[in-house]
Amino acid sequence: MNAFNNKEKIKSLPPGFWLKYFKVYDILNLIPPYVNLLNRLIEILQPSQREKILDAGVGTGNLAVLLARRGADVYGLDFSPEALKIYKDKDPNAKTFLHDLRSPLPFEDNFFDKIVSNNVLYNIPREERLNVILELRRVLKPGGIIVLSNIHKDFSPFKIYVSSIKESVQTKGLITTIYLILKLIIPTIQMFYYNFQIQKIHKTDKNNLFDFEEQKHYLTKAKFSFVSDTELTYAGQAILNYAIK
Repeated sequence: MNAFNNKEKIKSLPPGFWLKYFKVYDILNLIPPYVNLLNRLIEILQPSQREKILDAGVGTGNLAVLLARRGADVYGLDFSPEALKIYKDKDPNAKTFLHDLRSPLPFEDNFFDKIVSNNVLYNIPREERLNVILELRRVLKPGGIIVLSNIHKDFSPFKIYVSSIKESVQTKGLITTIYLILKLIIPTIQMFYYNFQIQKIHKTDKNNLFDFEEQKHYLTKAKFSFVSDTELTYAGQAILNYAIK
């Protein structure tokens, strides 16, 4: 998952939480549902040469690196210096911005051709989400596309890993899957623990996770000219919508 933008939540987590979290975060690159999610985001964005794309909550840069390989001019924004450092290690030429999405964005009106935000906005308090989306709309060019994906209220990390094992058996065979499970067992346990800590935060915040049509509601209220129907992704554990300004 990408970075938190809620300072109050960050303070409520143990010291050094995010540094430990991001050290194991990139095991998701070996998890088929996560890879499928990134591919779906790219499929919708259709990045092309020199297009300015904002990755709002870039995290460790997994999606941003893929977009840059397709020629896009990617701007990676995140609240976490730990995440941005990992992103910079992957792409020394990356444009990174240390910033909280709840504050006005440091970009001009109509600056970006496209915007993407993956597993970020659910960390923002519900009452602030529309304002964040309005600010993202401000920096998006007319006719530009925004894509949002967030885990929903019935999110289960266990279902993601079960789906990963099933897909791996089908596509790579049993032996390769067993090797993959052995390789991932320790970081997977760590990720379950960190996700448990994150979910504890949400439960004390009256279930901050997204309702199924919540993204669509905000995008419609922000007066985008077109808003897609909600689709499930990430092994059914996240919702995805895109919209055109």
